[in-house]
Amino acid sequence: MRSRSDDHAVASSIRWWQRWASWAGHAASGAAALYGCALLVAALMGYRSFIGATDLGLPDVTWPGAAVLLVGSAFAAATVRPWGRRVPPRALSAGAWGVAVLALVGSCWVLLNLIQLVLTGTVTDRQGDGDWVGFAERLCLAVVGALFVATALSHARRAAGVCPRCGRAHPPQESDPRHPTPHAAPSAVRRIAYIGCCAFLPYLVLHTLGVAGVPGIEPNGFRPTWYMLLAGVCGIALAVFLLLGLVRPWGMVFPRWTPWPAGRRVPRFLPLTPVWVIAPTLALYGTGSGILAGAGILGDGNDLFGIGGAASLAFGGYGWALAIAAVSYQLRTRPLCVPTGTAAPSAPAKWKSVRFSALGLEQATSEDLR
Repeated sequence: MRSRSDDHAVASSIRWWQRWASWAGHAASGAAALYGCALLVAALMGYRSFIGATDLGLPDVTWPGAAVLLVGSAFAAATVRPWGRRVPPRALSAGAWGVAVLALVGSCWVLLNLIQLVLTGTVTDRQGDGDWVGFAERLCLAVVGALFVATALSHARRAAGVCPRCGRAHPPQESDPRHPTPHAAPSAVRRIAYIGCCAFLPYLVLHTLGVAGVPGIEPNGFRPTWYMLLAGVCGIALAVFLLLGLVRPWGMVFPRWTPWPAGRRVPRFLPLTPVWVIAPTLALYGTGSGILAGAGILGDGNDLFGIGGAASLAFGGYGWALAIAAVSYQLRTRPLCVPTGTAAPSAPAKWKSVRFSALGLEQATSEDLR
């Protein structure tokens, strides 16, 4: 296992946000403990509407939510504290990933809340009442989920004896980042991205029929205007542009048709920040709404084969494709740590890396990647 002193040697010469692997565990533990304690106090005082689960006809999750957060805080602390070495690494990784998944699932409506806040200046629930508490709960869960993802990644890499920042094995003296050359995603990831783009077609076709006046398409006899359809087409075009940028080389370096930044490297946060806000929300919203509609909890069950089902397919299909493309983009754009002051990575012996193939992960030596 890689020691934390080696991580500090790597981290000493880079900026604080690039040192995420050294502070993510502490931040995740503190955030989960604070949130868990606040939720525990609220549960003791009789609060029973955590993230609005009861409004959807689901069981109350206030007590389980507090328990998961407090246990997760201990898991996150164990990844960065000496006493955590007595816990099997696989157990710590499983615990950190489990809390991350549960937190992100609980925050899946936060994007819809943010859109409503921007458009209307307020946040409401399904009944039209103010839902500021639920919005704050989901926003905090999104932050906790992101911190636990970073914690799980850094711990898994440390346990594997590789650099927790770049995921590769190298001496601690190699701390300068070197960005890879632009290249497209693997063919399997590109096909998934293209399918995700096409997932909007049924949704767009049905809305077009509704604008044209075909009865029975829109709910409650509503007929959208052509301007609303045009706005929807523009939004879908931006979504498709974002997804294609994650799988094509021009998503790594600004292409020639961008006048000023042409030829410069695209900062990783530029596409990944909106992607990781959008992807979990759309994927879980589309999947969850489809399941709830099929079970008769949302709508009357027949809407699954109408505009509601098309919306679930569009948002869910696009969201999952966006998440897969984002993972590929992060792996392809991840900087390599090289010796300080060098322009290119040296080639001592053979360093190991991990790359995605069409079917999964495969090991490659430095000769394979040249």
